Order: sequence, then structure tokens, then C-alpha cells
Amino acid sequence: MLEEKIILSGITVFGYYGVSPMEREVGQKLELDIEFWSDFTKACVTDALEDTINYERVYSKVMETVEKNRFNLIETLADAICREILGNFAASKVKTTIRKLTLPFPNNLNHVAVVVEREA
Repeated sequence: MLEEKIILSGITVFGYYGVSPMEREVGQKLELDIEFWSDFTKACVTDALEDTINYERVYSKVMETVEKNRFNLIETLADAICREILGNFAASKVKTTIRKLTLPFPNNLNHVAVVVEREA
């Protein structure tokens, strides 16, 4: 089986994630990249949306997961996003990268990133 992937890159979200009370109270901006793999052979032949994974629906599920949850760790958020995509779409593998842009120490670091990969 051939597997290709779709990438949703640079999704900016606002959420209440972090260990410190300030992060959980004030919230912060995060940047996400979502990659998901599937066999798109049929979609390439039929050119039909129903034969692929609708990335607008994936985007909506990602946003819903971010907005409805509060975790201490962005690792937990990345895992939740992967599991939601695997549980709701015909993806065989999902990779979620979350970049934390606001850091609780001097700004000589651009961001911290967490990468979580899960397979069906």
C-alpha cells in the first residue's frame, strides 16, 4: 500500500497550557504542525473528496481538541491531537509538532518544540 501525507503547517492557537500558574491563567500562543499519512491512491484516480481525508475536518478536530482541553504539558496536548485524528479519520500515522512561543525565561530562545508521533 502506498502512503502519502497531508501537512497542516503553522496553525496558530491560543490555549491554557503549562505548569506555571501564569501560563494556565493568562494563556499563551502555540504553533502547531500536523502531518497525517494515508493511502490516497483512490483519491488520485477519482479526484473525489470522499476518497481522501478532508483536511478541513482535521483542522476543525485539532481546534476542538485545543479549545476543549487544558493540560499541564504540551506533550499531553500533542498526544491528544494524534489520538483524535487516528480515532476519527482514516489515517495510519499522525505526527504533531507543537511550538511553545512564549517561554518563562529570558527570550534568547526562539521556541521550544515537542514532537509526538502515533500510529494506528
